[in-house]
Amino acid sequence: MTTPRFFKVERSQHAYLTFITESYEGLCTVSTVDNKNGIVRVIAPEGREEELEGLIRALQEEIGMEEVVWPAC
Repeated sequence: MTTPRFFKVERSQHAYLTFITESYEGLCTVSTVDNKNGIVRVIAPEGREEELEGLIRALQEEIGMEEVVWPAC
């Protein structure tokens, strides 16, 4: 596994994010780490980071995902 990345996502978009990422079988694991603030953790297996990066860029434009530092300081 690679280093986890954290994103702030509108809570209304969590189900959509999960649906999309699960459709790319084995691409990544998405877990909610702070439901109140809409923070999710995304981890890709080694060798799929570049593919995941393309999906993240598309989702940032589509649903406004914003990469954040976690844990919040």
